Amino acid sequence: MRPLAIVLVIVAVLAAGLTALLAKRWTDKQSTARPTVAADSVEVLVLARDVATGSALSDADLRYENWPAVNAGRFMTRKDGDDPKARAIGSVARRPLSEGEPFTPSATFTRDGSGILAGMLAPGMRAVSVAISNASAVSGFVVPGDRVDVVLAADFQRADSEAAGKGGGAIVRYAAETVLADVKVLAVDQQFSKGKDGPTIQGKTATLEVSPDQAEILVTAGLMGQLSLILRGVGPQDAGTQAKRPFTADTQASAAMRALAGGSAKPAAKSTGSSIIINRGGAVGGTP
Repeated sequence: MRPLAIVLVIVAVLAAGLTALLAKRWTDKQSTARPTVAADSVEVLVLARDVATGSALSDADLRYENWPAVNAGRFMTRKDGDDPKARAIGSVARRPLSEGEPFTPSATFTRDGSGILAGMLAPGMRAVSVAISNASAVSGFVVPGDRVDVVLAADFQRADSEAAGKGGGAIVRYAAETVLADVKVLAVDQQFSKGKDGPTIQGKTATLEVSPDQAEILVTAGLMGQLSLILRGVGPQDAGTQAKRPFTADTQASAAMRALAGGSAKPAAKSTGSSIIINRGGAVGGTP
């Protein structure tokens, strides 16, 4: 064998041995590091896919993910002899749940003899339904989960016709006012959620989440006139609007009505709710 060939063989053997040594060191390092990573991580129960409000969770809706232990303290984790996933299966979503979101018991409820809607209510709250139409519910764009104001529009002239016939002569016409502000829509008809990119919900009733006092206001207002749902945006809202304008009268909305009432056709000052228009023998005036 030529000397050059011998040298090449020796170099090849040394290179193969060096490669094997480096590979073994890397493998040993990885195997040594694995127990440390496992000791610092835990399996957190998360949503495996999106779940709609009112849907019961199945095995396919949940999975475990490895999380750093320091970030998983308040979530449900799998430990020796404890499988929270088995306990979560069958619970019902109170709100839309997103894929990858950690599972929390407060986001769901168990039926235990109660209906889905009762389980969706926050503690101390009530569910009240109101009649709606396309015109009174933003053409079907009000969907479960939205926040709305409830506006009452009533024909007060008709309500006061008996008093006017007895000589009272009070000219009380149309008016609208916000009777409830920033309430949550729980359902439209019997739908508790709207699917992704789904059509608008053309419902006949909307179920709202309100306090006991608000429930009484809503029922009374429904007897007085027509209720409309005013959709609120997702950004910051003007909380003082209702306090600044207790109601809007027809004389504020219509220049013709102001003229017929004997006032100026120019926009009237915002009503404070402290006076009405009186007609005595054709003379129109105001009274506190």
